[in-house]
Amino acid sequence: MSVHTIVLIVFLTITAAACWIGVLGMLRMREPMQAMHYLTLPASIGIIALTIAVFLQTGASAISFKTLLIAIILLVSNSVVTHATGRAFRTRELGHWEPRDGDPIEFVAKRPKQEHRS
Repeated sequence: MSVHTIVLIVFLTITAAACWIGVLGMLRMREPMQAMHYLTLPASIGIIALTIAVFLQTGASAISFKTLLIAIILLVSNSVVTHATGRAFRTRELGHWEPRDGDPIEFVAKRPKQEHRS
């Protein structure tokens, strides 16, 4: 087996492991807000490792640049979609998305007033 093949297998294994860890993490979480955090692993580490593997296999080709474009779109849109989904979960649960005193989902801490020292 050549070094090229071993490196390719390593990057594809990282991709598969990131996806499986993300799935298992989502299944273990009790609430959707917790499960959303596990989408980051396949959408960041997984797609980066897959893009590197495609570049190693095909070189600088149209396929590799399309994969790079998909990776960039996924990396940029992942945080936006996760935030919008979390806001939708919260709105469905509470009827609003802003943190308010007395919300059952999270503790909204009030900052103590800072004393000015001379």
